[in-house]
Amino acid sequence: MATETITQTNLPAPFIETMGKTFGEGITRLGAKPIDTTKFQPTVAYQGALGQAGQQAAATQAGLGALQFDPTTGAVTGAGAGTGIAGYQPYLTGAAGYGTAAAGLTGTGAGTGAGSIASYMSPYTTNVIDAMKDQMADVKAQQDIARNAQAVGAGAFGGARQGIQQSVADTEYNRMVGQMVAQQQGMAFQQGAGARQQDYMNQMGLGQYQQGLAQLQPALAQQNIQGIMGLGQQEQQYRQAMQDTAAAQQKLALYEPYQRYGFMGEQLTGLMGGYPGGTRMTDQPAASPMQNLLGMGIAGGLGYAGMKNLMA
Repeated sequence: MATETITQTNLPAPFIETMGKTFGEGITRLGAKPIDTTKFQPTVAYQGALGQAGQQAAATQAGLGALQFDPTTGAVTGAGAGTGIAGYQPYLTGAAGYGTAAAGLTGTGAGTGAGSIASYMSPYTTNVIDAMKDQMADVKAQQDIARNAQAVGAGAFGGARQGIQQSVADTEYNRMVGQMVAQQQGMAFQQGAGARQQDYMNQMGLGQYQQGLAQLQPALAQQNIQGIMGLGQQEQQYRQAMQDTAAAQQKLALYEPYQRYGFMGEQLTGLMGGYPGGTRMTDQPAASPMQNLLGMGIAGGLGYAGMKNLMA
């Protein structure tokens, strides 16, 4: 005997069913739209004005020429010939010049040419010696007069004794003049040698000073470059942070609809459990013998009589 089948289906509340349909249509449209990931891809902040200035200063110090900065790619090109060592070459040249001058003062100082001791001696030495000779000659003349007067008084003027005394006086005078000249020339020589040595020390000191300037110039330039580069890095870091923040905001904006639909889906699931709807009953009547036979495909083999008896 055939039985009747009844199916019971629980239905959501009508407003929840409407919300679910709207939610499904919306998320389908959203899923069909691709996300433009180029709007939040990582980007690198290029050097700003300070960073470029630091690079240019470093390039110039290293002997490179003017740099060119591509505003789109940040590439650096155009490094040609620059100052480099020429920036402190004058100091090196000056140091070498002083060194050469000092080297010319390392010999014995003989002769009368440039760098000799004689060239450092006072040009007034001869004048001093001549003046002292004149004074000594005057003294001798007075002594000769006194001695001759004494000889005249003694009646011995022109005698052998007077001649011997004059010869002794002349010899002593010549000796004293020679000693005076030697002393003055010796003093002049010592003073010239001292001046020459002092000049050597001065030349060496100036050469070392020039070398110090040659070393100081690139050191100071490097400090300036580091300061500028440091400011450039701070500038670049700030610009990088701004770009990263903008990319993060773009990403949040693009993914916001997905987060919103996720939240709506969670809420909709909760509503379906909290607001039960109606119940739909489906009545499925039992199939007749004819329907069963037709379903099995054997009704045609029974014929009309068989079918009539079966249905009676």
